[in-house]
Amino acid sequence: MPTAEQLRNRLLKKLRELFQLNQPDLDFGFYRIMHVKSEQVAEFIDKDLLKIVEDAFGQVDEAHKAELQAAYEKAIQTAREFGAANPEETEPVKKAKAALDAVKDTASAESDVYDHLYRFFERYYDDGDFISRRYYTRETSGKAAPYAIPYNGEEVKLHWANADQYYIKTAEYFTNFTFDLRQTREIRALREQNQIGIFLGEDDDSPLRVHFRIADAAEGEHGNVKASEANKRFFIIHAEKPVDVTEDGELVINFEYRPDPEKTGQESTWREKRNLEAVETVLNTLSEMAKSNKRLAEYLHLLKIPAPTEKDKKRPLLAKYVNQYT
Repeated sequence: MPTAEQLRNRLLKKLRELFQLNQPDLDFGFYRIMHVKSEQVAEFIDKDLLKIVEDAFGQVDEAHKAELQAAYEKAIQTAREFGAANPEETEPVKKAKAALDAVKDTASAESDVYDHLYRFFERYYDDGDFISRRYYTRETSGKAAPYAIPYNGEEVKLHWANADQYYIKTAEYFTNFTFDLRQTREIRALREQNQIGIFLGEDDDSPLRVHFRIADAAEGEHGNVKASEANKRFFIIHAEKPVDVTEDGELVINFEYRPDPEKTGQESTWREKRNLEAVETVLNTLSEMAKSNKRLAEYLHLLKIPAPTEKDKKRPLLAKYVNQYT
């Protein structure tokens, strides 16, 4: 049976996942909001929540619990030495047992709180999405998970599993994808080891942003009409101006979103091919631009830092984010 400490750590891990505190490199939309509030959220998860539970139940000191257990066992031993026929019924043993049970009940109640909170968030949050899974018990290989539905006493109630979920078509609307190179896991690790190669001051946490933008997009199908294979659109690096720089000196990588008449084979394989072409084009373009721009030379150096996977040990950091974007 898991301890209160294990259940608490499991809950804290789920809350950190829910509030996206493990994505410091992404710098747009919801992620940007959470970055601004990250200190307050982290303090609540790591300190305030624990204090609230402890204030409600009292902090259970394992050392104190062990002392009470020892006192209980000693009381029984003493009663036996004095010849008590039933040591459990003697007054000193009853008092020692009552004190021990009180501590055990508190620890059990605290564990239940952590477990219930975890189960609640687990039901309604999964892989970045808030979803409806009002189940009472977990699904197993031999049994589906029963779940509750809202019911107001109607004679007939029609319900389906995703009744309160709605499809919103967002393919026509694009938002900028931005990440901060300084906050990527790979570069933070190198900075800690002082192996970055280009000087990034330890106290210099100013953002080094990269923006992915749609420079041109072909119009897609309307009215929930599914696109045919010929009209399916892909993210393709912008041919005329793949790389640009903002007024603030931040790097912009331009894409097109359009059908690809050259597409052959499976969609995933073709997308991977186009992504590799995008990475190669951007790095080659940056190499030329960096000859006369010191800041772009810094971008180039950092974007070429390895971010390996099991399949691709030499994958550059840029490829990681291109794959994530497309």
